[in-house]
Amino acid sequence: MVPGRSILSALAGALALSGAAACGNVTTSVSHRGNTAGVYGDRIVVGALVSETGPLPADFAPVLAGARAYLDTVNASGGVDGRRIDLEYVLDDQSSPAVDASQARTLVEEDHVFAVVAVATPSFTGGSYLAANNVPSFGLAVNAQWMDGPSLFGNNGSYIGFSSPRLQPVFLAEQLHVRAAAILAYNVAQSSAGCTGVATAFRRYKVPIAYEDLSIPAPATDLHADVTRMKRAGVDMVVSCMDLGGNLLLSQTMQQEGLTGVAQYWSDGYDESALAQYGAAMQGVYFAEANVPFEVSRLYPGRYPGMDAFQAALSRYEHGTMPSEAALAGWTSANLFVDGLRAVGRDVTRSRLVAAINKMSSFTADGILAPVDWRSAHSGPGPLNCAAFVQVRGKRFVPVFGTPPSVFQCMPVPAPAGPPVRPLVPLPKGVPPT
Repeated sequence: MVPGRSILSALAGALALSGAAACGNVTTSVSHRGNTAGVYGDRIVVGALVSETGPLPADFAPVLAGARAYLDTVNASGGVDGRRIDLEYVLDDQSSPAVDASQARTLVEEDHVFAVVAVATPSFTGGSYLAANNVPSFGLAVNAQWMDGPSLFGNNGSYIGFSSPRLQPVFLAEQLHVRAAAILAYNVAQSSAGCTGVATAFRRYKVPIAYEDLSIPAPATDLHADVTRMKRAGVDMVVSCMDLGGNLLLSQTMQQEGLTGVAQYWSDGYDESALAQYGAAMQGVYFAEANVPFEVSRLYPGRYPGMDAFQAALSRYEHGTMPSEAALAGWTSANLFVDGLRAVGRDVTRSRLVAAINKMSSFTADGILAPVDWRSAHSGPGPLNCAAFVQVRGKRFVPVFGTPPSVFQCMPVPAPAGPPVRPLVPLPKGVPPT
């Protein structure tokens, strides 16, 4: 798993669908007919499949804003090889697995789109159909379906491995000289698996685990029992694989119970609007992201041009949309799609586009991401495990623990057995800035 792939986003899907009936197996038809569907002399017609309504649209809908902002920027400069990119069909799957599968078919069989450039949904059941029909699809990868085929391109790679050992919490624990760690997760697969990866890494690298609860009912409503046990155990760091609501409840309960001076690492909550609203509960919290933090545009103008362009375009074309993980996933996904088009030239087909992208060895979205090697990013992690740490200080997220001149810190995959965790210094070629 690439660091920064939000466990929360996947968890949000699990929570949203926890009461839904399971969707049966989706029948797929394998066909490469329509290899040039949606391609015209002056434009390429594409679609989007996003959960704009349902229990948790705020976690997924902003992908659409990010993708639109990127395509608007490209079209304003003349498009790609003389063709506009028209995001003509935007379908809402209503956070429903059955609707998602149906809408994927509609985009291909009725709307005849060339590609799906913005996907964000808690249950990507339409992914198997899109993969079977070789439809290039791009978006927020939080579902196992992103591994269904080489035409599906997740925002940080398509490999999903939540339970793999997670090195960022280990590195943080070592830097803070943690003596007694706690690990908390919900009793749903995406959450518990993510923190199982944390626990595995802690044990491998000799970080003492004083308290562990991976079966908290979701959503969290009362964490006093957990906090009381953490306090008795002398915990000085807590890692949470819960959603933002659970994390805020955890922090507030710790404050109420006088459990202070404890470092917190959250898998979800790196969001400017959340900080503006819940700053008192977020002070000192650490996050690790697979993209450069949004704050680099203010702190290091010009060093990360992709992030500068993202924020400028979001402000220009998507008024009122705050920078977020989801919006950034839409931007980088559209960027990958356009880079692929530019690589194939005027002779645009689905198969040529998929082949061109899968030859890319170091996609960074102009310095936003740690390098994604699409030659292997469908089937496994690596070759680098990179992340940018931020900590809440006052009203801002502040980058910490980078490897100057980069905000990223990278480790090899697989990482050598520790302790301690040893970052790569100097950073490998391709890690922004180079």
